Amino acid sequence: MKILLATESYYPNIDGGAIAQYNLVQSLKKRGHEVSIIAPGFSLRKTIENNNGTTIYRTRAVKLLYYMKSRYYFSPFPLFEVRKVIKKVKPDIINICSPYPISISAMLWARKYDIPVIGAIHVLPQNMLAPFFNFKIYETIKEYTWRYLIYFFNLVDWATIPTKTGADMFIKRGLKTNITPISNGLETKIFNPDNNVEYLRKRYGLPDKNIILFTGRINEEKNLDVLINAIPYVLEKINAHFLLVGSGGEYKNKLMNLTKELNVTDHTTFTDFLDWKDYPNIYDIADVFAIPSESELQSIVTMEAIASGLPVVVVNNGALPELANMNNGFVFEPKNSKQMAECIVKILSNEKLKNTMSENSLKLIKQHSMDSVTYEFEKTFEKVINMYNK
Repeated sequence: MKILLATESYYPNIDGGAIAQYNLVQSLKKRGHEVSIIAPGFSLRKTIENNNGTTIYRTRAVKLLYYMKSRYYFSPFPLFEVRKVIKKVKPDIINICSPYPISISAMLWARKYDIPVIGAIHVLPQNMLAPFFNFKIYETIKEYTWRYLIYFFNLVDWATIPTKTGADMFIKRGLKTNITPISNGLETKIFNPDNNVEYLRKRYGLPDKNIILFTGRINEEKNLDVLINAIPYVLEKINAHFLLVGSGGEYKNKLMNLTKELNVTDHTTFTDFLDWKDYPNIYDIADVFAIPSESELQSIVTMEAIASGLPVVVVNNGALPELANMNNGFVFEPKNSKQMAECIVKILSNEKLKNTMSENSLKLIKQHSMDSVTYEFEKTFEKVINMYNK
């Protein structure tokens, strides 16, 4: 098959959707498919890249102000650039990954040129509206954003989403398009319990203590104040250090100030996003992975932690409980810092429990191998192409 992936975030960005798409592209290529990508560039010049045998068409783009310290760029008017790519690639199917200008443009031209469209759902309103999290009109905007998402993905020929929880969520909101839950998947050759870690421990001056890890975007939608507020409770019971890995703006500064207010600064380390070559290794430093985010359709970072053999402490919201359902971690109620701390302490206070949960994490991740994930995507692509050609 000739597949065109249209997305607003792709390699070298490090976020759930970008990583999932990159892994899928590499796996599809290994299975003999011709895959091209159209994504925002990093300047007002359009460029063409070759990455491991796949062509990436970069549109003209500007840096998002809210993500000024990160790698996020946005293409305001890509309509005619997208048309040129589609006419050049002549794809059998287009996989659009986000309801933003590049994917919107790809949808419009796909309809004009009679090309089937798969919609890969990787976002919730909370993800899209992070800059407005503290605004009074947030709930109102969120409701309209839900309506837009449902409208947009009802236009595609078929939808995919990483979890059954996510599929049920969208169907309940009014999605009529056929939808198939397919995990984001994970490359366990990259994320595993045997990576080299000592150089990162030295780089960041991490102490020889229990390490509680969070990785991902550090912004309001991740509710990381819940984790920071859990730190004093944890320190009352065990000797531990908290490591938060990810880029962020004002919210990250607020979290760092909160550690000062709680007098736990010496027990926390904040880093920016790591390079791809370093990133998988950071998990093997940790003893527990903890995530309070309530806006996850699956959570790639939690899967990475599980593949690295970590017990997990996840919030009882969204799809996260699906990644803690094999006795490989604990679930706590939203915004309950004390309960989150108690879960962390239970694991780190019981070496046998911690080791059992670690083993169960490695069993769970087998359900998310890239081979099985890619096979499911192939079946869905072929089904939609055959439906279109009838």
